[in-house]
Amino acid sequence: MKTPGAADFGPPLTAWERRRLHGIERGLRTSPARVPLVLCLGLDAVALGLLAAGIFLALPWLFAAFVAGNLAVCVHHSRADFRESAHRQ
Repeated sequence: MKTPGAADFGPPLTAWERRRLHGIERGLRTSPARVPLVLCLGLDAVALGLLAAGIFLALPWLFAAFVAGNLAVCVHHSRADFRESAHRQ
């Protein structure tokens, strides 16, 4: 069973359109700026410091630690994605 609309790819692309789309794709693959390791480790240290402050001082610091920890995880994942995409090229 064919899905209407999804199975119709339209006419084939011209050479100019293929080159243009390839250039856009290449720009998207290399566009994530490489985050320096020092920034990652610094963000980890801030998250751990806020975690300690949240445990020993006040609960709002604990919330800030969770936010900083989530941000640190995102930065580490973006570094890993960048390294992985560099190896694939």
